[in-house]
Amino acid sequence: MNKLARLLLCRLDRVARQDAQRNAHANGLLSLKIVEVDGHLLRRYSPAFDTERMGGDRDRDLAWIRRTFAAYLLPPPQQSDIVVTEGKASTALLPSLYRPGQATADDHAAAVDHRRRAYAVGLVGRAGRAPLVSNIVAALVLARAIENTRMPLARIVQTIAMAAPVVSLHAPVAGFERAMRRLIELPGFLPGAVPNGIDGDYVYDDGSFAVAEGTGRAYIQFIGESVHRLTGATLQRRLVNALTRDYPVVAISETAQHIPSEISIAADVALVGGWLDYPFVSMMLEAMYGDVGLAALTRWTTAYDAHYLTIDDVVLAFRPGRGAPEVIDVLASLTERNRVAARDGDDEDDEPASKATGKSSKSKQDASPEKSSSGKDSGGGWKRDKPSGAEVIQPEPWGPGQDDRPSLMVETLSGYGKAKTWALDLKADLADHRAGALAWSDMSTKLLLHGPPGTGKTTFARALCNSLQVPLVATSVSTWLQGGHLNDVIAKMAKTFAEARAIAPSILFIDEIDGIGKRQPAEREYADYWNTVVNKALELLDGAVKSEGLVIVGATNRPDQIDDAIKRSGRLETHIEIPMPDVATLAAIFMHHLGDDLAVLIGDAGKLNGEAHDEVEADAAGTHVEGPPPPENDAAGDSDEHGSGDTRKGRTT
Repeated sequence: MNKLARLLLCRLDRVARQDAQRNAHANGLLSLKIVEVDGHLLRRYSPAFDTERMGGDRDRDLAWIRRTFAAYLLPPPQQSDIVVTEGKASTALLPSLYRPGQATADDHAAAVDHRRRAYAVGLVGRAGRAPLVSNIVAALVLARAIENTRMPLARIVQTIAMAAPVVSLHAPVAGFERAMRRLIELPGFLPGAVPNGIDGDYVYDDGSFAVAEGTGRAYIQFIGESVHRLTGATLQRRLVNALTRDYPVVAISETAQHIPSEISIAADVALVGGWLDYPFVSMMLEAMYGDVGLAALTRWTTAYDAHYLTIDDVVLAFRPGRGAPEVIDVLASLTERNRVAARDGDDEDDEPASKATGKSSKSKQDASPEKSSSGKDSGGGWKRDKPSGAEVIQPEPWGPGQDDRPSLMVETLSGYGKAKTWALDLKADLADHRAGALAWSDMSTKLLLHGPPGTGKTTFARALCNSLQVPLVATSVSTWLQGGHLNDVIAKMAKTFAEARAIAPSILFIDEIDGIGKRQPAEREYADYWNTVVNKALELLDGAVKSEGLVIVGATNRPDQIDDAIKRSGRLETHIEIPMPDVATLAAIFMHHLGDDLAVLIGDAGKLNGEAHDEVEADAAGTHVEGPPPPENDAAGDSDEHGSGDTRKGRTT
């Protein structure tokens, strides 16, 4: 188990201990005193019961507290029936704890050694209810999603602490939406006030949300497929209204397509988790049973695929009082049941997709309202999501008969150097190919772009789409790996290439291509998994070479993490680096985006500087002279000198 998973589990354990101590105080088992330490108000509990029965053996003392005070660790029936004075616990509920003539609870607590009191309070916290299994599962899934992202944990925490962050959570596991919502709203799990989720589609109108006062920190949530009840314009208005009121926005879904593009684009934190797998089962056993539970993993064979498990299945298996071997047996039975259901459902589902309609699986999924986001159909059968996840972007139309060119084209980009040259050469070659003067095999159609984050690799792909006037199929390796299960990953990779070939000529853009990794030695853990993924990528790239009309552009921040076979001749053979823009390139970028506004700004700045200079000279002479404004032709000359000309000037070569 990694450090992040341990951190979240410790957080859950701390919340459970605090709940037990609060309940014990409300029931009179602990007394409370508020103290100030360095400007911070802290709760200081003291035992209001006789601690002489504790002998120092931790296990025996813990069992004694649970046996004697079990009812005091639960929430009180009615808070109004318990009267607690300032700093003093009510002893009305403790008639049997003190014999007649004995000192009061406060006197006894004051006389007991500090270490003994702290020991007793700690045992009271541990004697309460353990964290819910559903929260433990959600915490581990969240830990793995955070681990998969490239965003540091400190940055994630800092972003979430902002006034109105936008957070997106996705994991293709049935039950993820409910479990994650419970985890977020668990009091004490997140720093600050207790979150209070308000459904984004439950509003009186587009400008007001049904937020009750005094119910914690309100946030607007979009859960699963319910968000599709809102149209794009309505959804955008509600997002803007929520953010202008400093309400955080959280989107949680088990299907990537159910997270609106407006939220995906505006998300400050986007976390994507994978399917449940063997390492997850190992982490659950360690979390519930410690190192002893890991010995039961010998009962889990390769025939069982944890990918078929849901969060509800895990909760059913890990029941209190059940041993680790019994848990493995239950998980194995649930896995086999779901696998058979998925196999039978897929056999029925695949035939009409290719023969009857000829549509992609994504279109078929959108046209099937009976299939829920939890991965289950209305008949109770378990089914997996099967779209490739690729986004098809059509070029903005432009031709000889149209005056307005697309706003984003390779011809107008600055700072791309050799990548721009490659694109313009490809455009000329494509025109020759369409005229029958050049064979497709003689063209350079495979490119690997690399460079630091934020240099515009994705922007280049979209500009290339408009310049070549061919559709763009945009995907990423992280999209392929969302399935987690090897068969699903391979299927998504093959389907993406098939979708791009179906609309050829087209551009297939693969972002984060370093996620495929390198082939590993056979003795390495999960070597078979990653070697199969790399070999499939090589096979698809070789097939793409033979496919006429398919341009492939891969993008990465870490070219050294890509298998050398992928970068060889015939595959992604052209390697071009996009560096960070220098000062001249930044000036050209500003000129491109500002356009005519830049000339006006420079002209106004020159006019203001001239007037200020005249006023300074006049003041120095002891008089104030208001001179005429500069001639318009001078301002125009300034504008031509500083703001016009080729927008590509100063680009990186």
